[in-house]
Amino acid sequence: MKKKIDLKSKFFQTILLGLDVYDLNDEIIKLIKEYNIGGIVLYKKNYTSLDTMINFINKLKSINQNGIPLFIAIDQENGRVNRFPKDVERMYNALKIAEINDMKIADEINKITAYILKNTGVNMNFAPVLDIYRSDKNKVIGNRSYGAKENIVKYGFSFMKELQNNNIISVVKHFPGHGLTIKDSHFVLPKIKDVDVLEKEDIKVFYDAIKNGADSIMVGHLLLKGFGHIPASLNKSIISNYLLSKKFNGLLVTDDLRMNSLRFFNNLRKSVKKSIEAGNNVIMIKYKKGDIKLYKKLTKMVEKCEIDPECIDNSYKKIIKFKEKYNVNNELIQNKINLEKINKRIKIINEYIDNLSKIQ
Repeated sequence: MKKKIDLKSKFFQTILLGLDVYDLNDEIIKLIKEYNIGGIVLYKKNYTSLDTMINFINKLKSINQNGIPLFIAIDQENGRVNRFPKDVERMYNALKIAEINDMKIADEINKITAYILKNTGVNMNFAPVLDIYRSDKNKVIGNRSYGAKENIVKYGFSFMKELQNNNIISVVKHFPGHGLTIKDSHFVLPKIKDVDVLEKEDIKVFYDAIKNGADSIMVGHLLLKGFGHIPASLNKSIISNYLLSKKFNGLLVTDDLRMNSLRFFNNLRKSVKKSIEAGNNVIMIKYKKGDIKLYKKLTKMVEKCEIDPECIDNSYKKIIKFKEKYNVNNELIQNKINLEKINKRIKIINEYIDNLSKIQ
């Protein structure tokens, strides 16, 4: 995987391209082929079945011929954030799993999730959610959380380790913690005023995760009182103060920079620049038709050194290190999943949880 590479190609390795499309048009193919894009984020719109999901991933790998394999990323939390195709039975959300208090069932759900991801070619998952659940007013997180801190440690860390054991990068989220706000960072920039509580409780969860082997963290679009009007995802002070100064040497991934919450804050090019220079290594940008213009402008910024070359180089080195560590490769996948057997097992687990919930 190691080869001589120019700064432009190093920069585009930092980009995760979100593809909320079914067909790969010429523009997307060009971005993968000619711009050395580091990875792809899958959405449910990309496929209609497990077979077409595997075919879609194989097509991406076939297009990518630059010598560096792609991150194939997904948001598979289970519950309402579910990116598996319709022919895979849906599994219960994190809060429900924690509420039944059965570690064997939780482990089995984690194993099934990791097994499907691994055998479809996915090598990066934006899960688990490590945000603390405090109120049913927090709709954006809600049942995506395992609940209180002790449940996050018990069930969330277990999910993280199962993913890692299957060579899937577990990107824990949403640092520094979405549990102290009820606003949705997809649409507005939530502000966390009680930073003392955040430090003692929410951030502590992430520190405990790091001690337990977390090596990749998603940074959210969250404002913190005392850190100005720049969200954590673009804020060098927040990332440096809470992560880099604490000797976290893992992979930092931004939440999607095309979220509406950032639209009136920065233009996208400035957000990309700020996010990399803040200390992030991987920048998620959802695809939009006509994006080739954006990538040409980003190329000029890199060539003119408007984005710090040292930050680009450091991120590139870390990305390559992770791709080697997790054996990210360009090998095509053959569908070996016994879907009937998997679905039967999921149904049994779901029925068990339903029955246990009635008793409780």
